[in-house]
Amino acid sequence: MASNTRKRAGAVPDVEAAVIGAGVGGIAAGCQLRRAGIDDFVILDRRSDFSGTWIANTYPGVALDVPSTSYEFTFAPNRWSRVFAPGDEVREYCQRVAREHGLYDRARFGVSVEREVWDDENGFWTLHLTGGETLTARYVLNATGFFLEPRSNSGIPDVDRYTGKVMLSAGWDHSYDYRGKRVAVIGTGASSMQIVPSIVPDVAQLDVYQRTATWCFPKPDFAFGRIGRRLMRSPRFHTAAYMANWYVYQAIVVGAERLPKRAAMALITGLESVLRVAYGLYLKVQVTDRDARRALVPRHGLMANMPTFGRGFLQTFSRDNGTLVTTPIERFTETGIRTTDGVNRDYDMVVLATGFNVASDPEAFPIGAVRGRDGFDLGEFYRANGMQAYAGVTIPKLPNRWFLYGPYGWNGVTWVSMMESSALHAARVIAAARDQGAQVAEVTQRAHDGWHEMMTSSPFTQVAQEYLVERQFKRHQVRSYFFNDRGEAPILRPSRGFRDSLWDHSERFDPEQDYTFRSVSGTAAADSVDGGSGTVPEPARAAAE
Repeated sequence: MASNTRKRAGAVPDVEAAVIGAGVGGIAAGCQLRRAGIDDFVILDRRSDFSGTWIANTYPGVALDVPSTSYEFTFAPNRWSRVFAPGDEVREYCQRVAREHGLYDRARFGVSVEREVWDDENGFWTLHLTGGETLTARYVLNATGFFLEPRSNSGIPDVDRYTGKVMLSAGWDHSYDYRGKRVAVIGTGASSMQIVPSIVPDVAQLDVYQRTATWCFPKPDFAFGRIGRRLMRSPRFHTAAYMANWYVYQAIVVGAERLPKRAAMALITGLESVLRVAYGLYLKVQVTDRDARRALVPRHGLMANMPTFGRGFLQTFSRDNGTLVTTPIERFTETGIRTTDGVNRDYDMVVLATGFNVASDPEAFPIGAVRGRDGFDLGEFYRANGMQAYAGVTIPKLPNRWFLYGPYGWNGVTWVSMMESSALHAARVIAAARDQGAQVAEVTQRAHDGWHEMMTSSPFTQVAQEYLVERQFKRHQVRSYFFNDRGEAPILRPSRGFRDSLWDHSERFDPEQDYTFRSVSGTAAADSVDGGSGTVPEPARAAAE
């Protein structure tokens, strides 16, 4: 890595591009940069290898909660072993793609970025790393993802007083033997629904603390047989699976766009009423305890939060050693947990499956962490103006910087394809800057404001906010990463038709219309020494088609 962080003379940065994060987004960014002929880049990550969350999350039962074919790069279809691949298989896949595309030669692990500061005179970013080191980069692609930091205790007091084993779902200590122990799991989200059925056969007692019930549907998971393995070898099958996801989502969005708001809301609530009845019947089959069954019925609607697929979670509460606790937690004690009804329960191990701070909240962006042109502060901007970003990837006064997940950026198909399309956008702008001999590219205020107006005034956004904020958050006090406390629903990207997806925008937008480009005095010739062809890359998904 020494060659990628070498110091150069004058106002030329250490590297042309820096990618922050080595998860799915970082891998997508590295691949798209190379396809654009940009080879002088570094990928930074605080962990020890590629794959991001799949390095941190190794808890018992960890697996995909979406079908495996939905979690692959369009240019690198994988031969998955199961419908919902286990975590180690996903981790190995991500690392294999990084290895095959030469990204390990461009990676620095065990490095955290504390601050990003724009140098307008020299036209590059200074990244302040832990330990006092700095790294300068002409362009920055932030690929830290949507789930940013795990919540250590979800605000429960006195966690430090507890003398037993505290286990984080994102950072499981496999040296601890929980067999035969008394265990509590706090939380009923996706991680909990995988952990609970995986450990309950081995523990003496398992209490699951539920604040909000979650929709949990049967998980049709099975190993692929001969026919499935043959399909996994067919690129056409992977393309067909991707396009099926895309058309289903686009049909939902376009339908919401074209129906009157009242009709759309009536359709949603009608479908949910039918599903609620069916879910009640499903619970009767899965859970024998009547009180637990009643508590497991969500107050909120199906689409207020991400529904989960679980194998064995609900059946836990029909076991002799499985108990659902719905009384709110007051605090930790030295030996366990005290609930608001005054009951103390002792545990050998407490698992905190309490979720993450997410990128749809303005408060998730610390003030002072990203400083752009003319004193612009990203944290201050989001707190004052709400969540917004042109094409879900960039903001005026943050030149040469892109999010690989930003507000109103999700394309509704797969997380991996969204990372690809966001990285494609950034690579096309960098290539356009090279073609012009420019070093600084910044989205125009006009393009940004027009995009934000389109996002927030869309009928789809209006339906989403009416449903999520007015009918779910305010009525039922349910919290979801689909919306934030400001009443915004910035995770979902509206659409104006089947052809107006995020992929199409990344492929077809004209950087010269929506960005301004300028040169920094005395740097153009120096930068060209390392330059690639500047070719605007073709869409990566063409490789799968």
